[in-house]
Amino acid sequence: MQHAAQQVRREEENKGVAFFAVGVDKANMATLAEISVRQPLKLRGLAFRELFVWLSASMQRVSGSKPGDQVPLPPTGWSEI
Repeated sequence: MQHAAQQVRREEENKGVAFFAVGVDKANMATLAEISVRQPLKLRGLAFRELFVWLSASMQRVSGSKPGDQVPLPPTGWSEI
């Protein structure tokens, strides 16, 4: 797991990926937090459809941007605090 966490951080720093950890049901959120640069989010119930609609909308925003731009992502209506 430590190797995976290092790779995620390295790729995030190099702007190679934007990694989002999402936990379901009884996920170990502390473990997800060790892997992810961002705070992991917990899926609200079985809101997979909403998660993938959000992912699609986010990718549309990013694909329309220029390299290096800060792109505001839509709010996550599929997660819980």
